[in-house]
Amino acid sequence: MSIPPEPLENWDTSNAGPLTGIFAVEATITAHAGPEVKLKQLLRLRIVQQGSTFVHEKTTLCAFKLPVVPDTATLSIPPALQAVIQTKGAEEQGDFLSGSGTLKYTPPPFLVVVGAKLASPATDPLPTQMDLASAIDEDMDGNPGVTLGAEVFTCGNPPPPEKLFVAIRTSGTLVGQVPSPDLITGKVDVKFADSVLGFSNECLSAAAMLRIDVTPGSPFKAIRTSADDDVDHNGNVSCPELVLRASTLFPDWDEM
Repeated sequence: MSIPPEPLENWDTSNAGPLTGIFAVEATITAHAGPEVKLKQLLRLRIVQQGSTFVHEKTTLCAFKLPVVPDTATLSIPPALQAVIQTKGAEEQGDFLSGSGTLKYTPPPFLVVVGAKLASPATDPLPTQMDLASAIDEDMDGNPGVTLGAEVFTCGNPPPPEKLFVAIRTSGTLVGQVPSPDLITGKVDVKFADSVLGFSNECLSAAAMLRIDVTPGSPFKAIRTSADDDVDHNGNVSCPELVLRASTLFPDWDEM
């Protein structure tokens, strides 16, 4: 896997506090799509701490593992969509640390929308097959929205690889504790919505009706990255590097 050159954000780090650094964040999300399923998110969290409470941070969704629904469907995120997701970092500043001893970490929600351009990204309805006005071909493959890989049992046994064209919105609110400058743990309330804009084969029409209901309060863990995670040794640990190192940083990353 090639690592595209990506410099570290040019932020003021003078008098930076002990939480300053780049963290890899894994969230393991329980949901229901008929049966109980698991989703996983891998995020890059850059933090510069100033004083005891003030934080300048950027949160980027690096990878998103969609669920395997037993005897129904396996959904996957192709590289082109992965690259789009990694451009959606949210930068925030504020007093996100509080308390004494074990600090409490309460950043603002993060939000990612792909496959649609919305005036109010958090609340506007996603486009539909009947109304594609706000859909955009963000992965530039000539299809509306963005493309998911789909292997669906209604298409054959074993199911051949097909494609769903979708718009996706995912957001999350973290509430964590900082037991050490190298670790943040807590719960994240994730919201997930998708709208199917089309598909490569009519056999996917049943999969287009699949809905994922996320259970609140999923656990997350943020761990400080090291020099080993800076694969290209440029002083930054980027999303592609975290994806490459995910199973080393989080041994359960490949478990679904």
